[in-house]
Amino acid sequence: MAEETDYLGYMNKGNYAMALNLLDQALLQNPEDPILLYNFALCCFQTKNFKKSIQVLDRILGEYPGFIEVDNVYRLKVFALVELKDWETAESIIKDRLQVAVDDPKLLSFLAHVYEYTHRLEEAIEIHRRILKHTPDYKNSLNSLGYLLALKKKISTEERSEAIKSLKKALELDPNNPAYLDSFGYFLQTIGKPEEAWKAYRKALQKNPNHPVLLERLKNLKK
Repeated sequence: MAEETDYLGYMNKGNYAMALNLLDQALLQNPEDPILLYNFALCCFQTKNFKKSIQVLDRILGEYPGFIEVDNVYRLKVFALVELKDWETAESIIKDRLQVAVDDPKLLSFLAHVYEYTHRLEEAIEIHRRILKHTPDYKNSLNSLGYLLALKKKISTEERSEAIKSLKKALELDPNNPAYLDSFGYFLQTIGKPEEAWKAYRKALQKNPNHPVLLERLKNLKK
């Protein structure tokens, strides 16, 4: 019984490899426990064994459709598919689940991610607007909306205002987030404010030193 609970301690510490070993042992004793299976799939995901994670999640969905964490099972499966860049399957599952979990911000965020990486910029932007309509302080969408608007070749005055408002709000909620600082810097760069962009990038690097994207942005800004 101790092994079945000890794995949670290792998961909380971020030691997913050790947690996997303990879960293996626990599953030998309780192979039909969906909670153990879910945590096993989660540890597989965290150790970047995405295919194995999906296999275990599919087993849960097939054998335990009434599992209390079924929403998280679908979210984790979609996340694994996104990591594998299986955009088509991920999009199909997300749209099916949105029939049940309407306006789920996590599922919608994944859908926006799929749209972004399959070069459907306008659709991704609209998804983030949809999320913010129902969850105005959803930080990921505040940041992503501002960044995606900055990527547009032609941005209207209204969109520029929308972008700056979204990015500033994201930073109000999480002022030291390097990803948000990067997005804010990129937006400032695109609207011709290199000095302000430089400050945002530098602050982001203080929080995430040697990040390749940030270093590349600074390099390009110098040019």
